[in-house]
Parts: sequence; C-alpha cells; structure tokens
Amino acid sequence: MVVPMRILALDPWLGGSHARLLSAWKTHSRHQIQVEGLPDRHWKWRQAAGALTLAQRINEAKLEPPDALWVSDFVDLPQLRAFLPHAFDRVPAFLYFHENQLTYPRSPEEAFAPDLGPAWSNLVSALAADHVAFNSAYHRQTLRSAAESLLERLPKPKPSAAILDALDRASVVYPGIDWHAIPLGPGSPSKGPLRVLFPHRWEHDKNPAEFLRWMIDAQRLGAEFELYLLGEFSSAPPPDCAEPLRLLAPRIRRQGPLEDRAAYFAAIGSCDVVVSTALHETYGMALLEACAAGCTPLVPNRLAYPEVLGPACQPWAPYETQSEAVRALVDAASDPGELRRAAQRAGVRQAVASQNHGPTLQTMDALMERL
Repeated sequence: MVVPMRILALDPWLGGSHARLLSAWKTHSRHQIQVEGLPDRHWKWRQAAGALTLAQRINEAKLEPPDALWVSDFVDLPQLRAFLPHAFDRVPAFLYFHENQLTYPRSPEEAFAPDLGPAWSNLVSALAADHVAFNSAYHRQTLRSAAESLLERLPKPKPSAAILDALDRASVVYPGIDWHAIPLGPGSPSKGPLRVLFPHRWEHDKNPAEFLRWMIDAQRLGAEFELYLLGEFSSAPPPDCAEPLRLLAPRIRRQGPLEDRAAYFAAIGSCDVVVSTALHETYGMALLEACAAGCTPLVPNRLAYPEVLGPACQPWAPYETQSEAVRALVDAASDPGELRRAAQRAGVRQAVASQNHGPTLQTMDALMERL
C-alpha cells in the first residue's frame, strides 16, 4: 500500500492549462497536494521573479517541508532552492514542462533581440531537478534538440553533458482533459451553415491572424459559415487581427472566452469543425476538448498533433499547406451535414478518449513516488 505523500506544487503562471492540470491532479491523485501560484500575466517577470516570490510566501507561512516539490517550467529552480528555508534542502524536486523558452516562437517585438535568460533558466532548472517530465514526447524531442544547438554555441566551460543527460532521462506525462465531463454535442443546427471554432489563445504562437485570413479566403470562395472565437486574450485581439475581424464581423456568433466551463462545453459542442493554425503547440488541450465534444479537427501535420490526436476520425488528412486547409473548409461548408452525423462526432470523441486525465495523471503519481 502506498503511503500518501505531501506534495507542494508551485507555479508562477497559475492559469489556463497550468491551473487545470494542477486542479485535475489534486482531484485524482492518491497524494496530498498543496498548490501555490501567481496570476498568469507578465510572463517574463513571472519566470524571473516567481521563484523568489513563492519562496518568500513559503517562508512567511512557515510551511513544513513536504515530501516532494513539484514545479512548472516557469520556476527558476536554482533560484527557488536558494531562497527556500534550509529545512527544504533535501526535498526532491520534480520539474514539469508545459512549454519552454528555447522553442517558443518570438513575438515580432522580440525577434531581433532574443533574450536567452528565460531559455537558460529552463535548462539549469532541468539540471537542478531530481526528475523532469514533458507534456508530450514531441515537446521533449524539440527541446532536447534546441538545447543541444544552443549549448554548442556557448563558450567553454559549459554543462552540456549534464543538461542533455537530464533531458534524456525525462518522462512524458500528458496533462489530459476532463473527457467524461465534456458532453458530446450535436454540432450546429442541421439546416445552419458550417460552424467553425477557434478556441485558442489570441497570442502570436497560436497565429490567430492566419486563421482569420483563411476564413476571409474561404468567404471569397463562396463558403457559408459562422465563427465561434472562444480563446483568451489579455486585453484585446492583436492589432493585425483588427481589420480581418471587421470584415468577418457579420459571421461571428461568439467572441471572447466563456469562464463557466459548462457553458464553454455547450458552446464547443455546438460547433462542427475546430481549426488550428498554431506555430507552436506542445499538447493542445483546447483542441482536444473540442474533439471530445465532437468537433472534427483541422490541424497541421506537425507539432504535437500527430502524437496526441492519433488516427482521429475525420474526412480529411492533416493539412500541409494553407491552400489545403482553405479547400477543406470550403468543401465542409458545401456539405456541413457530414460533420454533424452522430457516428462522425462520436468517432472523433472516441479518438481522444485516451487523453482522459484520470489515467494520464496516474503517471504523475507514480513518478513522484519514485523520487
């Protein structure tokens, strides 16, 4: 019989998929998990100072050392170790990568002056951790490759072998989705136009401007559709989206996030197709949730999608080019009934059943016990 561990989970970016992972793990784990985090904004400052802020909180609360620490990639682990009470010195640490700052695409403002500080923080945190895990094998592979490339360019002495060894020993733990809580939706009303879902964050890595351009192209080719734009944005959609949004305004039925999860699941279940134009995707929680609700995915044949979707039941293959994706949308708009068939929607849902977070998070428990 496994004796429950006391685990302290720290995440300076406690929002979105980060928050959902820890909430689900706390619910399903056989261990006692205490979560401490900070609001999900000012990402560079969170990575630079989040460890210090959380260490100060632990000091002020006079928390007893847990059996293990769990930290996200937003924690600079050596910095955290330096500021924690000495009683924490022997507590093993588990580092979980939701994303990383080596392969994350730079915004236009950062493209000409990349800051290697956050990337280096990720690498030395991996070196300082007792075990490392990634949210997909794709993520582990691409970070390992980027780390090797960066380390080759650095002057000697450098801890290349030690860092790469830590990454080679890393595990994969899918964050999963609450598959059983997401009802299978019917899609758009049977006589209505194709309903297209874009559930992703309105940030440059999800490439929303490209998605809007595709929809304008589909409109010019005669496609009839409605848009559900349910992703989060910090203050307003990006500037390069303003004019496309104006042109598409008559077709937008919903814009902006739905905080109530039941309302959100109902909304995605009323859509026919979910689209990704992402430049960077290490797992794809929002897209997988839409698939669980019955939406047919239209995704690129790259990133984490081939791994986490598997042979999803869909009438088209993952796209290679923009023209392929636009043509698929135009074809679907000409006969949206195919995507509303009960068998089609149930097939898509079943294709992502393996991502139910109950079983996937049992892996996290097992790895924590090995610490």
